[in-house]
Amino acid sequence: MKRFNQTMLSQFDTAFDISADSTPSGAEQPPPLSKEPEPLFMWTLCGHLHDNSPAQRISVISQPFTVGRHPDNSVCVSNSTVSGHHAEILIAGDQLLVRDRESTNGTLLNGRRLKTVEALRDGDILHFGNVMFTVHRDTSTLSSETVTSDAAGEAVAQVQFNTLMQRPGVVPYFQPIVRLDTEERIGFEVLSRSKFVGLETPDKMFRIAAQRTSEAALSRVCRVEGMRASMELDSEMVFYLNTHPAELNDASLFDSLCQLRDDYPDRMIMLEVHESGVTSLDFLRSLRDVLKDLNFGFAYDDFGAGRARLAELIEVPPDVLKFDVKLVQGLPSASEARRTTLSGLINIVRDLDVVPLAEGIETIEEAEICRELGFELAQGYLFGKGEPVNTWKTSQPE
Repeated sequence: MKRFNQTMLSQFDTAFDISADSTPSGAEQPPPLSKEPEPLFMWTLCGHLHDNSPAQRISVISQPFTVGRHPDNSVCVSNSTVSGHHAEILIAGDQLLVRDRESTNGTLLNGRRLKTVEALRDGDILHFGNVMFTVHRDTSTLSSETVTSDAAGEAVAQVQFNTLMQRPGVVPYFQPIVRLDTEERIGFEVLSRSKFVGLETPDKMFRIAAQRTSEAALSRVCRVEGMRASMELDSEMVFYLNTHPAELNDASLFDSLCQLRDDYPDRMIMLEVHESGVTSLDFLRSLRDVLKDLNFGFAYDDFGAGRARLAELIEVPPDVLKFDVKLVQGLPSASEARRTTLSGLINIVRDLDVVPLAEGIETIEEAEICRELGFELAQGYLFGKGEPVNTWKTSQPE
């Protein structure tokens, strides 16, 4: 592994911290609660309070709302990695704020350790020690007025979800991945859709799955169905399969990957891990070792979507690093300073023998700049959208 400048590394770590809705550095206390009108929605946390117990959905109503192992907390979590009084969640107008209470193992928001008070958004992932909760903002009026909702559509989606998982009803879609210098197609990212009403897109499918804490199960179904459909495509292609953050730090993921290799012994498979789900370097090392034994590749997805987490990249380098679309789009009109910074980051990645991949390329100009900056692989609408398998069966590379 080549050496690199630690000062430059620190600058990059700061430069690519592009997470939204963060409280400015130095803020020690959340804003005081005021008697504002109650919002037309309710915040909830969804997760497991005890090992091997069913997941629970907990409304954030009382103030203060505390999380910890001690029974006097609003949410008592029985896990040795959770401190007695671990974290506090506060309602401030229409915002939900979280702060760590000097816990031993820290509180992580989307995989990033909290250092001050930060605002939460629908779909965020919180880790208290090793225990994961997802944040949900449920639309439901707390006033006397009636709020219009698609209750019938929601009910249909709930019923259809059972069929989706049992049949299953996932429809794999494949988006091309190309070599940027030649635009030769070398693989596909496997995406998922559904024909069931209310579950047509991944967002809709995983929203219902989250209500049932079935995200991991749905993610496994998507991988299995994706590989089943991949058998109709060129055997020389590499298939990039996704994971869900709910699967990470759980050894059952290893079992599902072993089964996948048994079922598809000759397929080239690359497993993608999103940075928001990574909380343990030890687990990441174990995952990389398992993937190596199974002859799977390892890709780090959406790098820079929340924070460019260079520590994990250096300690557990993947085979491929997928740079988030936010770092790619707008490059034709970007400042020279931004391009230089991105080029330096790409050089560090390549020094680690990691292949940089640019996501979300939509124009020829973006492709040319990414090629000049040092990206080796790419995907985006310029090279093809996610399409059903039949589309790609009739357009195999020469």
